[in-house]
Amino acid sequence: MSITNTLSKLRAHVGVAILAVLSPLLVLVALMWKLFGQLFCCSSPKSIVGEVAVVTGGGHGLGRAIALELAGKGCHIAVVDINLPGAENTVKQIQEKAKVRAKAYKVDVSNYLELVELNSQVAGDLGPVTVLINNAGILLHRKSLDPEPSDVQQMINVNLAAHFWTRMVFLPTMKAMRRGYIVTISSLAGLFALPYNTTYSATKAGTTAHMRALRMELSLERQKDIHVCTVMPTFLEANEELATLTNQVKISSVYPLISAKAAARRIVHGMLRGEREILLPGLASFLYRLLTLLPVGWQDKAIIIISGSKLEQFCTLRK
Repeated sequence: MSITNTLSKLRAHVGVAILAVLSPLLVLVALMWKLFGQLFCCSSPKSIVGEVAVVTGGGHGLGRAIALELAGKGCHIAVVDINLPGAENTVKQIQEKAKVRAKAYKVDVSNYLELVELNSQVAGDLGPVTVLINNAGILLHRKSLDPEPSDVQQMINVNLAAHFWTRMVFLPTMKAMRRGYIVTISSLAGLFALPYNTTYSATKAGTTAHMRALRMELSLERQKDIHVCTVMPTFLEANEELATLTNQVKISSVYPLISAKAAARRIVHGMLRGEREILLPGLASFLYRLLTLLPVGWQDKAIIIISGSKLEQFCTLRK
């Protein structure tokens, strides 16, 4: 048994050593492949004219921008939000822009039974759902340094658990129809941990892992026409409170905030091309891959050196 264990450990160490030697080459090949894909797109955007999309958190910000972008592509839209007036306002803007059907629904996405009822209502009102945009989320705790347990639980329910419920509710129809799109709005904070916002970072890391596992499951089930895409953006202009805070601590000096409209256009374009993950800005993809080559301790220090002072100011404002 001891000889077997020794051989297993030896094989593991040899494998790690080979990977370490090949890593720079693999990174270079991956970057060249990504550049080639951007310049000579092998997958043409598909049409979603006449499809039905559910957009959670569609009553404002990025959700509204995505709903409008999808409507412009000919997709019928179910605008879902806990804030019904906001959802209705989005529907009004859709109807002014595109000749598609749209309806607002007040739903708490963390409530599984409400999502079951939503699926039934949308199917009756607009048709079977083949596009799911998991956008609803909570960004900031009321107190960053010492959040209330109820606030922590609510963020877990909305940012993480709700994605399991939407998957359970809407995916069976897509499997039966053998087509569909699932787009989940995660965050760069799921890759680059955000100090003093541990719940947010953890929930976003969880959604990213969830979607990666789901893609593999669909591949094993030969569901090649159900496309799963995870979006990991930096801070967006869409959230007024966040925009005010980032301007106060000058986070935009590290990288400018991205507009909701620009983000939505990039997200829908990537979705229709079958992209698996979208990082915004695109530079973050390179930085993430470069950073993961470093020892963990160096990764932590690099993030602190780059943005530590900004994060401290941010949290001081949120006490």
